Amino acid sequence: MCIRDSFNGIWGSDDTSYMTTIIASEYKVLNVFNTSFVEYRVLAEEIISQENNKFTTELNNEQNGYSVIIEYILKDKDTLILKYSKDLEGEYILTRLY
Repeated sequence: MCIRDSFNGIWGSDDTSYMTTIIASEYKVLNVFNTSFVEYRVLAEEIISQENNKFTTELNNEQNGYSVIIEYILKDKDTLILKYSKDLEGEYILTRLY
């Protein structure tokens, strides 16, 4: 399975109002955006590293000073495990919505 088929899509969780959009080419993840239609916000993540079935981003929210490193790990074709560090610690699950 190529990177595009693995990660491309809109991902969500019942734990947040944000949806994560991942745009990928055949070979690498190109962009990651978090969109909330409740808070009317879009937050972009900076991709800092990537391997076969995982990649890492950094998110800096200038509005509130919140900064996190997020490791995305593909569990299966419809499930991502996100490991947060820095201002938020923990593990979260996203499910493919589209």
